[in-house]
Amino acid sequence: MISTEKKAYKRNIILDYIHTFFRNTNFTHGIWVAYLLVRGFDLLDVGVFETVFHISSLTMEVPTGVIGDLFGRKTSRALGILTYFIYIAIMLLSMNYFLIIIGFIFCGISYTFESGSGDALVYDSLKEIGEEDSFMKVNGIREVIYQVSAVLVLALTGLLLEGKHNIDFLLTAIMFLLALVSILMMKETHIPHETKGLSFKQRVNEHFVKTWKVVASNKRLMLLIVIGALLFAPVTSLFIYAQDFFQYNGFSERWMLWFLAGHSLTAAIGGFLASRIEKKVGEKKLLYILPIVLAMCFWATLIPTYGFIGFIIIGFIDSLFFVVIFDYINRLIPSETRASVLSFFGMCFSFVMILTFPIMGIIGDSTSIWWAFLFIAVVISCVVLILLYILKNNHLEKSEND
Repeated sequence: MISTEKKAYKRNIILDYIHTFFRNTNFTHGIWVAYLLVRGFDLLDVGVFETVFHISSLTMEVPTGVIGDLFGRKTSRALGILTYFIYIAIMLLSMNYFLIIIGFIFCGISYTFESGSGDALVYDSLKEIGEEDSFMKVNGIREVIYQVSAVLVLALTGLLLEGKHNIDFLLTAIMFLLALVSILMMKETHIPHETKGLSFKQRVNEHFVKTWKVVASNKRLMLLIVIGALLFAPVTSLFIYAQDFFQYNGFSERWMLWFLAGHSLTAAIGGFLASRIEKKVGEKKLLYILPIVLAMCFWATLIPTYGFIGFIIIGFIDSLFFVVIFDYINRLIPSETRASVLSFFGMCFSFVMILTFPIMGIIGDSTSIWWAFLFIAVVISCVVLILLYILKNNHLEKSEND
């Protein structure tokens, strides 16, 4: 007979599915760049705002991960939603340049409160009931829900809310409120600590040291984190600037939103099939094949008129790779530092975004957005060549010492 506690941890997974749906039914997802451009900002400004977001993420990733590990993943995730409300309020009520920057700082902090603690709460809930081996499947379902919610909002925005950007932000606030309710209903996991007798400052310092030791002592973990960040950040940059790219190519805002929805739909399929494909193909072949196909799709986006096909396929590859690599990473992390180590991944991701995103904005403003897309295709190709070199030299091979 299943105990009450185990039932609660099983319910955590269902509640997380609900939270994933509401948190990602974000009606600003496909229009925030267009919203700022309509309000008089240019692509360079957009690049600055996104850079501020990622500087905020970069500096706060590990501190918020520590909060999740020391004071509870529920607490961290709830704080993430509350800080996002501040971002929405600023975007709705002010177009002052410096206030928008403050808004993006809060948006970045919101992301960091969720990024490590979200996966940590799910993985450790499964671990509490002895089902951590099903994490790839569960994470695949989460990815499907994430992408389906994105398809839903992009389709609705294109059909019913085109140009009604204030309504987009208000509807998003309602969705986040419902996401907060699902978080408050979750049961916190047991997080083993040996620092309860120490002061707050000592506990934080001790945890920082422990987190760094986990990452630095495991070459395989470090490489998976770095490679993941180097591949996922260009995809994110591509997705965001696609809002301007498709309009530059003569498509209306409605068509642009449909292309973004198509990207998310194929991503849902990739997330759904991830565990099945991984079992059939195997880890090493996936780490070879997926990045190569991803790079080819980046170049395909540059094809006149039909570039949207490559963009849509990128959704499938990115989502599949994301689910697989996060499963590999979680297997290598102890529970007491899980949120912090996953936040370290988020920090690496933000660092890459800080380097690539504003450069795309500068190139787009000084020439055209097509050249910005060419730049990111070159970047992803270089990353893939580095990854293939690493694989050839067996740096990502499993070993008993890892």
